[in-house]
Amino acid sequence: MVKSADGLIRILVDAGRDDKLFSKYGVRSMPTIIFLGPDGKEVGKLGDRSSEGVKRQFEEISTKNTRAPQWLAGVEAGLSAAKSGTKPAVLFFCDDKPKSKMFQNLFSDPGFGAELYEKAAYSKIEFKKDSEECKKWKVTEAPTILIVDPSAEEGTSLKSLKSGTPKSVRKEIEDAIKKLSK
Repeated sequence: MVKSADGLIRILVDAGRDDKLFSKYGVRSMPTIIFLGPDGKEVGKLGDRSSEGVKRQFEEISTKNTRAPQWLAGVEAGLSAAKSGTKPAVLFFCDDKPKSKMFQNLFSDPGFGAELYEKAAYSKIEFKKDSEECKKWKVTEAPTILIVDPSAEEGTSLKSLKSGTPKSVRKEIEDAIKKLSK
């Protein structure tokens, strides 16, 4: 179930200190689990308390309410989506190590900006050091973000990022959007 809650932030409320919140959200018994959207509005309450029910509800809420791009799978999917929309492809080469997970989380940070989710095509690619895709795109480590003009020669990117902040990655993607809209 922990995996089901990856995209959610947990906030614990103390019944003795936070009576206004209890009243606001209609909490009458404990424990109560309420799901809130980024704007603080209720998007669901935990109903089914069986392990499968809890897992299903966490997955549904997480899928519907996580602030993150819609990740495509693979280079071809990202390039194809970018070509059809005349926008840059953001290719995220990652592995299962903490550094990749941290780098992926920057896309959900408010400093990145949700308005960019529709202005580029985002694709996750599993990093395998000697794979054909890594060789073609000259990716030598994970995590690596490539910002690509989908109409350019395959294997060339506008920008390669191995680190950064949400705002710096945002700026690089915005620069690519401007360049491609000319």
